Amino acid sequence: MNNIQSNIFNYDSRRLSEVLPEGQIIQTTISSPPYYDMKDYGVAGQVGFGQTYDDYLNDITDIFKQVLEHTVDDGTLWIVVDTFKRENGLVFLPADISERLKSVGWKLQNIIIWKKDKTVPWSSGGFVQRKFEYVLFFSKGARYKSYGDRARVFDKAKLKAWWIKYPERYNPKGRALDEIWEFPIPVQGSWGDEYIRHFCPLPKEMVATMISLSTDENDIVFDPFSGTGAVLSQAAYMNRKYVGIELNPEYVTHSKQYLKKTIKEGKEEYRKSLVQTGQEQFESEIINLRALKFGRLLLKKIETEYREYGRFIIYVDCPVLEGNAIRVNYIIIGRVDDTIKNYVKDTIGKTPFSKYGIESNISYKNSLPRKKGEEFFYSRTNSYSFQRNKKRDCEMVAIISPICVDYKESDYK
Repeated sequence: MNNIQSNIFNYDSRRLSEVLPEGQIIQTTISSPPYYDMKDYGVAGQVGFGQTYDDYLNDITDIFKQVLEHTVDDGTLWIVVDTFKRENGLVFLPADISERLKSVGWKLQNIIIWKKDKTVPWSSGGFVQRKFEYVLFFSKGARYKSYGDRARVFDKAKLKAWWIKYPERYNPKGRALDEIWEFPIPVQGSWGDEYIRHFCPLPKEMVATMISLSTDENDIVFDPFSGTGAVLSQAAYMNRKYVGIELNPEYVTHSKQYLKKTIKEGKEEYRKSLVQTGQEQFESEIINLRALKFGRLLLKKIETEYREYGRFIIYVDCPVLEGNAIRVNYIIIGRVDDTIKNYVKDTIGKTPFSKYGIESNISYKNSLPRKKGEEFFYSRTNSYSFQRNKKRDCEMVAIISPICVDYKESDYK
């Protein structure tokens, strides 16, 4: 089964088991089935158009029951679907499909709002613009492939300024995806002779996110309503195998032509995305900021509690990441006795320090250690921008470290 060839079949998805090899081969299915009879896709006997609502739901249920049977145990399903109006009222199609699919064994894990902007602007008979659809995410079993870290937001230009001042609130891998995804749909007519007009083409960036979250390279991605082939093309770019079924032969022909023309460019774009993510750099920056802030707050606690002991300085070594542990060596410099040591030991086990994910190794000295290499100085109020033109023994210096960070809040508003 692992040797299945990627292909798009001109076939009826209600008979998909006649196309797919026997057994469990699909890792994830990504599809936007017809929204009942909202669109005539130009083929006799199609699912949706010309059917009663019950017949339509019965067909959808049977199709995804077959998909379930061909899905591996840790496989998943993404369905993009929307509401529509009939008889002066709203039909909540996402809920109806969800209940049907749960009845045949799919487990609903998440509901995502896809904010798409460019679309048919008005709700029929309504007073609001229609700018979102629903993405239903199902799993076959309790355990399923899910790689949340791959889709975290680590582009600093998209983050608020407070990531600099409050690095402990950010996962070093970046901000997790929320339940609202903003992906504008492709502009109609922008594909030229490479593509065809479609009722609502899925944006490649959103499809890429789904594939990245739920599959590995060489896994099989399936779409029983492949349409213009957006899912299948993106799967091919990302080194996944793909299988699609589409009843309209014109769509199948154009999908294959489009993929042939764009495969080289698409693969290169994917390759660059793996190399140029910037996630490792962001992780390093967050960890450095955490290490420095941990030291600064600890120093502030000591000096506030024991003013009579005079001034302290803290030396913060470069953090070391071992698995999920962030290990940092700290040297507290000043008038130190057992009272200070006991206070520090008790304090670092409580909030806010316990929230930093840092395993601290703390030692003590009465005077500054010898300079070993390049050093940077930070004040008692700012550990995200080093102080320039300061000397080691300057009254303004509270932190000494080989860590160099230099951020301006105004750059990240």
